[in-house]
Amino acid sequence: KIYSQEILKKDEVYSENNLVYKVSNSELFTGKIQSFKNKNHLTFEIEFKNGELIKSVEYFNGKKIKIAEEIFYRKYGVKEKKIKYEYLIDYKWIEYYNENNKKVLEEEYRDGILVYSCPYLNNKKNGIVYSIDKNGQKKECKFENGKLIKE
Repeated sequence: KIYSQEILKKDEVYSENNLVYKVSNSELFTGKIQSFKNKNHLTFEIEFKNGELIKSVEYFNGKKIKIAEEIFYRKYGVKEKKIKYEYLIDYKWIEYYNENNKKVLEEEYRDGILVYSCPYLNNKKNGIVYSIDKNGQKKECKFENGKLIKE
């Protein structure tokens, strides 16, 4: 969700103490900063609310504007969630992070259906890992502290 229609270029803002301000009036920036290739191909976009980074978006290099990766941030630029997309098919990878910027869950979706889920603790697989293979077979296995315990 966008909080302002204001779209600026990176040279129209500056950063100080992890906050982003507009060069024109030194006010905290709310809106988007966009980066283009060859003046008309959108490659990257960063969204701010009251000077704080809330989202970054990277686009595929193609004829149509299609998101390749989105990262959502909580306070102070700490990642909350990262989503990567496939260009030609409906497939996405999602990573969730805790307040300490450690991955806590990884998921994959094909055509909107969960095909992989893996919890993490201290950046290691930890818990029940769920998957569906290409033949539709559901599988579960258990990890503890990064080590496979049970298939």
